[in-house]
Amino acid sequence: MALVARMETRRRRIREVARGHRAARARFGDLPLSWKLLLPSVGLIVVLGLVGGFLIVRDLSLRSQAALDLEVSRRSLDVASTFRDRELSLIESANFASNLEGIADATRSTDREAVARLLRSVVALKTDLEVLAVIDQDGTAIVEFTRSRPGARPRERQGREWAAQPFVRRNLNDPGAQKHVGFVAGNQTILAIAAPVCSGTGECVPVGATIVGVNVEQVAAEALRRGGTPAEMRGGISVFDRVGELVASSGGPSAIAMPDARPPVRVNQALDGTSVTTLFTPLEAGGRMLGTLAVSIPVEPNLASVRRTALGLGLVLLAAMAGIAVIGIVVSRLVLRQVRSLVTTNRALGRGELSARANVLWNDEIGEVGTRLNEMAEQLQAMYGTLEARVAERTEEVERLLRERTEFFASVSHELRTPLAVILRHAEMLLDTEYRKNGRWSSQAGNALKDSGGQLARLIDDILQLAEAEAGAMAVDLGPVDLGEVIRDMRTTIEPLARAAGLRPSVKVPRDLPLALADEQRVRQIVLNLVDNAVKYTPEGGKVEVVAEEQPGWIELRVTDTGVGFPPDCGDRIFEPFYRVKGTEPQGGQASSGLGLAVAKRLVEAHGGRIDYRSAPGRGSTFTVRFRTVADSPRADRLEMKAHGRGRDA
Repeated sequence: MALVARMETRRRRIREVARGHRAARARFGDLPLSWKLLLPSVGLIVVLGLVGGFLIVRDLSLRSQAALDLEVSRRSLDVASTFRDRELSLIESANFASNLEGIADATRSTDREAVARLLRSVVALKTDLEVLAVIDQDGTAIVEFTRSRPGARPRERQGREWAAQPFVRRNLNDPGAQKHVGFVAGNQTILAIAAPVCSGTGECVPVGATIVGVNVEQVAAEALRRGGTPAEMRGGISVFDRVGELVASSGGPSAIAMPDARPPVRVNQALDGTSVTTLFTPLEAGGRMLGTLAVSIPVEPNLASVRRTALGLGLVLLAAMAGIAVIGIVVSRLVLRQVRSLVTTNRALGRGELSARANVLWNDEIGEVGTRLNEMAEQLQAMYGTLEARVAERTEEVERLLRERTEFFASVSHELRTPLAVILRHAEMLLDTEYRKNGRWSSQAGNALKDSGGQLARLIDDILQLAEAEAGAMAVDLGPVDLGEVIRDMRTTIEPLARAAGLRPSVKVPRDLPLALADEQRVRQIVLNLVDNAVKYTPEGGKVEVVAEEQPGWIELRVTDTGVGFPPDCGDRIFEPFYRVKGTEPQGGQASSGLGLAVAKRLVEAHGGRIDYRSAPGRGSTFTVRFRTVADSPRADRLEMKAHGRGRDA
């Protein structure tokens, strides 16, 4: 039950949301056109502006953070390089002091005066040293010079115990006589190097050690000033020992502490009310891990440019949106002036006021619509004036079609009546007893009945075929056909037909014709209709020629005669049923249904071929039929097609 209740509650909420959406669409649909144009545009601009501003500010922030990371990395490398340079300088000073002539003997004999005299030359040359001492094997200083700062006057002190420093103990106990580096804590944290003092000319025999050092804070301050960075963007440098204790710092926040993660690591934190980015990197000296360097850079100066850019961008976007809104209002009002004129004119035209015209204010797209509306109104007004004339023309066209239909049926009736009259007349004669006694006349009547019946059957067959073609139902069974063989077989029909009319027949068909895609029986009917038409309209003594030739993709069949021909203005009307050229009659009184060429044309079109002709009055005619070859046909297998040609198509 609880599940059903939840589902019902969900459906109720969905219906409420749907009703809210429909109500919102209805309210928007009722708004004026100006608000429909303005609201979506302003809304889209606001959304795009906010999204674009967010993306730009985000990109600037990422770029600024990347630049900040790059800067802190660069400064960290500079600080490490500064400490490395100081380490090399200390090594050079330690070597110089340990290799002074006589220093080994003075150290072995703990001759304080001799040692002090020798070290003064080193102190005079190395003004950056803040500690310079020589100790004996027990770690007690024989002579020690110190400075409060680089370049200050050195002060001599004695008796200091250095054995407590781990790096000094490692140096005194190192049989390899290597140099060791370490921090010396005190009022000032010193970065010091202990180098052995060797006696003898061969293998080093340590008799003591030389210690040189510099103030770590002075080195950090020097590294902080390195590179010419402005004071507000320098940040600070902190130095931690191996256990994470702060041993020296210069500039920056004082509350910085080592992170839990091992260096190198970058940390963003707020210290002393200031956001800083700190990069912790290892500090190595003498090939050993000495401690950690922390280089800090304030975030605020680096992000100030981003904030200024974001503020400027926001102001520009607000100004742009306000400007676009104002421009949209002005433009929408101007557009609506033209649209209202179009609406008023459209309503007037709908009421039948064809003289109404729109007031075209500008030559823009809407102005073009107004111009076209005015042109349409003018055309409607002009068409209204000529409507009756057009009705009269249509009426005349209908009457012409009815007249042609009457003539068609009259021609059909005439063609059917003639053989029927002969049949009826001879049937009456055959019923006459006296007539039947004469066997010769009975034979003549039978022949007349046979000829008239055959003529009537051919006429009816042509009419049926024409009706099938007009209905688009003339079927042809296509397949590979040897047209040369078909025409050669028809020679026994063509030649007697021509000679009976006193004509000279000629059949020219090559032996190597390719196969055509055709219906053999329909091809015979086409050829016979064309030859029959040529024989009927060619005077005695003329010539009828049937020629077949191969053309690219086609087999061309031509039937040529030397008959009466057709005038140029006939056109394709010769293929219309029962059409006869005025002034021409079949030769020798032969019967002609006027359907032969019409049926032939539709049979050719059913094959997907073409039929045309050329003719001149008194010089004869040539009908050309083209059948597609099997190789170039879309289908080479046997298939059945239906003709789609209409009666008057060429």
